[in-house]
Amino acid sequence: MKRFVILIVSLVALCVSASAQLNDQQQIQKLNYVYQQIRNNYVDDVPLEPLVEEAIIATIKELDPHSSYLSKEEMSALQSRLSGEFAGVGIRYIMHNDTLVVRTTLDNSPARRAKILPNDRIITIDNRDVIGITTDSIATLLRGNPNSKVNLGIVRRGEDKPLNITLQRDNIESSAISAAFRIGNVGYISVSAFSKPVASEFYSAYKTLGDIKSLVVDLRDNAGGAITSAIDLTGLFLRKGDVIVSTEGRSNTVVHDKKKDGPLLDIPLVVLINENSASASEIFAGAIQDHDRGVVVGHTSFGKGLVQRVIDLKDGTGICLTTARYKTPSGRVIQRPYTMGEGEEYMQDRVRYMHPDSIPHDDKLLFRTLKRGRRVYGGGGITPDIYIDIDSIVLSSELLYAYNEAKFEHAAIDILDKISPESIAKQHPTYEAFNDDFKLDNELIKVFYANTGLEAETLSGIDKKFIEAMLMATIAEPIYGGYARHYIYGTCFDPMMRQAITIASDEELMHNTLL
Repeated sequence: MKRFVILIVSLVALCVSASAQLNDQQQIQKLNYVYQQIRNNYVDDVPLEPLVEEAIIATIKELDPHSSYLSKEEMSALQSRLSGEFAGVGIRYIMHNDTLVVRTTLDNSPARRAKILPNDRIITIDNRDVIGITTDSIATLLRGNPNSKVNLGIVRRGEDKPLNITLQRDNIESSAISAAFRIGNVGYISVSAFSKPVASEFYSAYKTLGDIKSLVVDLRDNAGGAITSAIDLTGLFLRKGDVIVSTEGRSNTVVHDKKKDGPLLDIPLVVLINENSASASEIFAGAIQDHDRGVVVGHTSFGKGLVQRVIDLKDGTGICLTTARYKTPSGRVIQRPYTMGEGEEYMQDRVRYMHPDSIPHDDKLLFRTLKRGRRVYGGGGITPDIYIDIDSIVLSSELLYAYNEAKFEHAAIDILDKISPESIAKQHPTYEAFNDDFKLDNELIKVFYANTGLEAETLSGIDKKFIEAMLMATIAEPIYGGYARHYIYGTCFDPMMRQAITIASDEELMHNTLL
């Protein structure tokens, strides 16, 4: 009798499943029929491509907030971002007074080899006048197939006539490591994205730090990337058998664990996160926290616990489709709540910015870390072990607007027209020496005020301190590279970085936090 009941239940389940599949097929046939009617019977001849594209976009908008339709350009940009490389000339630039100005050139790039300098003005690209052109158009002109050539017309201070420089495009590796240096006995590495080579780049950067006693890994504003890259980077710090993350799809669960000991098992670790640390960043921070491997500090992270698969479509477009949820090693789901089809509301939600003491924790979402049994919660990002409060440091809205409008970049260009980058580098051979010895006098600070229209008398002491630190960092970047910007701004002003360094220097505090 029992077997008969089981058989009946199984048959009912199969019938329900078959019925659902049949209904799905009918809906697809219905959609195809509608498009056939439009193509064959509509009063005017209309192209179906934009109609289909809009239908796909509208359909995916009804799903979770992280599924999306990708145009050809967006697909290409995503692939470049995940691979960590693209073909170009290796110039970082900005439009300054309608003129394309070189901010810096990348290491081992065609532009660096051709000795293109900071503050060079590019006036033509392949004989095309680029005065006033949009930055998106410039990227299209500078990028191209590897080994193809591009000619730049350049105006340089001290040269009577424009220079014509021909570059051969090459694959440009965009490093996921935006900074790596040491402050005393503490190492600091900032990871900007989880692209394919991040683990090897990170380990190489770590080895340049020398004999350090602890390490800060900065994942602030890191929106994630490839889950495989997150697994590889996390694995550097864990032991054989430690689970890094598990993913649960409709039909299977995959557990990713360490196959052998990582090379950085013993270095005391601080992970710095904020409200914009998402996805792969949360996989890393969650695994470190769950294994009691390091102290997580900062702000509660974004709360993106969904895994997307990028599906290529035949016309070069694609869809980024959520196919699984991930769980941290303790079993936490990091995804914060959302309503299907309400992506804009989800992205605008500011609850994650709140102090963790004000965020209600549901006991159903309570978990314990795996080695020491500390309380951790799921359902809303990674809550740090030590919350860094920066509410007392409030910049004026006018200054924040100036920062967002790249006014520091524009001021730095004008300053470097007054004081050549070559003379600064000669006087201050390293960015540490520049930070210690360069004098940002009132005349140079006035250049910033002239670019913004701000008046010193209306600004607070915090505003002025921020201006000096950011201006120093922005002047140094084209001379010494991106690490200089992080070092100078971080040591002079960045409150979260400074506190993270302080925590990493305090062996007793780190030990007690993990008890």
